[in-house]
Amino acid sequence: MDLQRKLGERVRELRSRLGLTQRELAQRCGEGFVLQRIGEIERGEANCTLQTISALSRGLRCEPLDLFLFTAEESNRPPQLPDRRLRELWNGADERLKGKILRILNELLA
Repeated sequence: MDLQRKLGERVRELRSRLGLTQRELAQRCGEGFVLQRIGEIERGEANCTLQTISALSRGLRCEPLDLFLFTAEESNRPPQLPDRRLRELWNGADERLKGKILRILNELLA
């Protein structure tokens, strides 16, 4: 699967998680972003510029890099950034914060 199609699927996934229509996402992306463009991106038909990536991340309320964190099945390898962030958080945490992190993880995994 090519990068354009993966990016489109990821945009659709993030938009759906937020419960947004394509029209609502286009409005959140800012002035000049048209509904048709969202459809083209989600179908993998549009080659996005950095400005488009920036607008999409603004509209989806995520970091631009989050648009490229594809699932392991699609990319044949797990995303690296979340793992690194978790390691940095854990390594920089004192015992009290580590306890909080473990309680949250236990709740999430229960």
